[in-house]
Amino acid sequence: MRRLRVEHVALCLSLAGQATLAVSPRQADCTELSTTTPNWQLTDAASSDWPGGGGGRVQLFAHHIPTGETAACDVEYRLNNAGEIIDYDPTSTHECINFGTSALNTTVQLDMDTLLLNLRSTWSCEGDEATKYTATGSTSLQRDTSPGACLVEPSQIGDSTTCPIADADVEGKLAEES
Repeated sequence: MRRLRVEHVALCLSLAGQATLAVSPRQADCTELSTTTPNWQLTDAASSDWPGGGGGRVQLFAHHIPTGETAACDVEYRLNNAGEIIDYDPTSTHECINFGTSALNTTVQLDMDTLLLNLRSTWSCEGDEATKYTATGSTSLQRDTSPGACLVEPSQIGDSTTCPIADADVEGKLAEES
């Protein structure tokens, strides 16, 4: 019976050792990537207009490379009866919703005339919450409005038009900490 207990304890120690090894590389990767490659990958982006409803939005997912977390970002705007964007401030900041457990905070600014997207994230890495990182980056979104690319669907307030936006990699620049 003692032998069984010893094997059981050794097995637990073995599993505990593996669990410790599984966490450490992620922390090391986050710390290294935070200082060398604080980038984002933008995916599943689209713009949707509801001219009859007087508005629209650009939505996208921003996958943050250092933390491995994804944030959902929505930028809403108003449309007049002709379907033109009105009363939009390109310097307004929109908070994204983080889908992960890390302390990642991402915001975006979008110039609707040029589709220039500015991203800003602040974060810390698991196991080193005292060190805070901040990075900024920008890219021009490429909206596909070619024939057949956009989905037009009827709704109660008029047709909605959703056009895809190409996936993009955004290079982040680490900001100096104050």
